[in-house]
Amino acid sequence: MRFRKAILAATSVLCFAQVYAYVWPSPYDFLEDAYTVSSGFGDGGIVDGVNPCSFAPIGGRLPGRQAAAEWLRVAYHDSATYNIETGLGGLDASIGFETDRPQNVGRSMNDSLVFFGAFQSKTSSMADVIALSVILAIKNCGGPSIPFRAGRIDAESAGPATVPEPQQDLASHTSAFALQGFNVTEMIGLVACGHTIGGVHQVDFPLSVENAITPSNPDGVVHFDDTFDSFDNRIATQWIDGTSVDPLAVGFNATTNSDARIFAADGNQTMEAFAQDPDFFSTQCGSLLERMLNTVPKSVQLSEIINPLPVKPFQLFLSLATNGSLVLSGNIRIFDTSPAAAAASAANMPVTLSWKDRNGKPNATYSTSAVAVSETSGSLWGSVYFFEVNVAIDPNFGISSFVVDWAFDSQLPLTHSDNGGSGFPFQDVVLNLPDKSCRNPDQTTTVFAVIRNNMGLVTDAYVDYTSNVNQQGSISVKQVTTRTPLVHVGNSSSVLYDTYSATFANGPQTDEGRITFDVVASISGQTYISLNNPEVFAFC
Repeated sequence: MRFRKAILAATSVLCFAQVYAYVWPSPYDFLEDAYTVSSGFGDGGIVDGVNPCSFAPIGGRLPGRQAAAEWLRVAYHDSATYNIETGLGGLDASIGFETDRPQNVGRSMNDSLVFFGAFQSKTSSMADVIALSVILAIKNCGGPSIPFRAGRIDAESAGPATVPEPQQDLASHTSAFALQGFNVTEMIGLVACGHTIGGVHQVDFPLSVENAITPSNPDGVVHFDDTFDSFDNRIATQWIDGTSVDPLAVGFNATTNSDARIFAADGNQTMEAFAQDPDFFSTQCGSLLERMLNTVPKSVQLSEIINPLPVKPFQLFLSLATNGSLVLSGNIRIFDTSPAAAAASAANMPVTLSWKDRNGKPNATYSTSAVAVSETSGSLWGSVYFFEVNVAIDPNFGISSFVVDWAFDSQLPLTHSDNGGSGFPFQDVVLNLPDKSCRNPDQTTTVFAVIRNNMGLVTDAYVDYTSNVNQQGSISVKQVTTRTPLVHVGNSSSVLYDTYSATFANGPQTDEGRITFDVVASISGQTYISLNNPEVFAFC
């Protein structure tokens, strides 16, 4: 006992909420979406790459390999550049510049980074995506729930070559982990936690694995334990009871049996504790991997823990219809971990959205019922449901915020959700017009928007377009934002709005990553923003 104690969506808003107090909207909304919804409607898509836990990379087309284990390897090798003495390095996506190093041998690094690239954006750094991918993969493999924090900043160059290698001696490993901020006990724990899934590839490590390449296992993967697709303590129980199959512990080449040297570094005390108690193993792995993922350069300040919001708008838009009315359309997401949530049927859940006009005044008529979407959704953390909103709003009165009242059953009392007290903010001053925007034959995009014309002089109006460019020496892309002025081009379907447009080069130089744009206007000293509008695909 003494030993155990010793181990230890596109939307229209006025401005972002304060960072760290996570209410909607937040710079981390896209990451929270990807974290919360793992299947069905609103699926973030990351978990698809590791479901089931044994799933091979590239949609299962690389037999014998395991994406979940490869993602964990990417994260550690990226984090291992940290230097506790200088405060530099850590999980900063520098791994994209380091995949040609001997310690990063194999296709798994680049394959993983290519997959992660689909989730990279202006508000989701590659480093944050790497961290999130590990948290989701481990949970999907039956492992611990690791808290997620965002705010990592991507490096633009390689870090030091500090990743331990199998042929190194114990002193070298101990020194390397110490420089990363981990003592001997924690080193043992990190290696055991990292090697409870996955295995060693003969094509990459022929000095550690032999005679494993077959037609169904072309990389010659030999697993660390006999439950490679379950995040459990078998890596420890098999080591302690003498049945280990870990090729880095009982392999034919003693020189590369680094796991054996590390596991025995404290006389097997840590591994014995892990073998005796699977819950203890899970708890310690969660703690150690959380530290690893949160090891960042000293100049980076991570957010508070991001948990699923109980109620959140999802792809909720305000648009201007051809008849001159405003139309609020999109979805409301409801999440909960209770038994009532698990037993609920979306079709029987009452969900009502009520708003205040642009002057902050409520009215009994400012209300609409949301309808459950037909497709179900899933979450690794609880139960999640989506409800569709589609309601006309008189532009003379407009909208400034809304609240949601809901219950898991029509017989239950309603829960009032007001986004931390002040409602969900929603502005009606600057509106993107996706139905009118289009791509031109000359590789440019023309965006149309409307701006309210009865609020004073428009002193500035522009589009901030974020695309992705390749980085020399890295598989990862870099986000670049270009600003293009909006030009007044005439009236609109409402006398209260004027139409503006902007034409800019499409980019991107690469198809990787999410492409978004913001529409911004400054009126009478106040700035209004339509945030994170998705890339335009329709041709003119």
